[in-house]
Amino acid sequence: MSIQFDFRPSPRTVTIDGEEVRPLYPKAVNVETISFDTLAKEIEASAGPTAADVKGVMEAIVTFAARHLTCSQHVELRGLGTLSLGIACDKDAEGHTPLITSPDQVKPSDLHVSRVNFDAKPEFLARLQTTFEPAVQKFPSNRDYAIPSPDERRALLRDYLTQNATINIRRYAALTHLPTTQATAELKAFAASGFLVPSGPATHRIYLLGNGEF
Repeated sequence: MSIQFDFRPSPRTVTIDGEEVRPLYPKAVNVETISFDTLAKEIEASAGPTAADVKGVMEAIVTFAARHLTCSQHVELRGLGTLSLGIACDKDAEGHTPLITSPDQVKPSDLHVSRVNFDAKPEFLARLQTTFEPAVQKFPSNRDYAIPSPDERRALLRDYLTQNATINIRRYAALTHLPTTQATAELKAFAASGFLVPSGPATHRIYLLGNGEF
């Protein structure tokens, strides 16, 4: 068995010999997602505990891991890695994350668990080192969201603002598949040219169509 891989273009371009090119980076392809039921049956077939026992143990691990994580503790999964929590402030009614400049701004009730981090153990990563082969086909998990050219992005923005009064950074990033930092810089450039008019504080910035040259 080998790990299948494909290449995806970087969202940023670099200049090589005077030409703008988009570097490629390798990405592992997901051929299929294996369910826990399948794993349990494979363990049972290998003369291990029964599938029912495996599921019972896993349910117990989930229950007690959650209990310890919610007590501000990290949880080690032997041979795999360590679980820890990531937290974030609740977003406002417009979907924006607040800008925090003082601890006094945040009440405990303003927070939620946003993710669970998994830090893999080196020995588990070592088990994954194997051969690689190019992907034989494109899979949905690896589909390529091509980033439109600058002219195409301007056209997308113009069309969007003919149907909507405003646009924000998050929406523009989703519209063009640009990373947030690049989308922010591009909208600022459009505003500097007068094509867009910024409105609102930086954390809730929206842009309206201006009268400048596009």
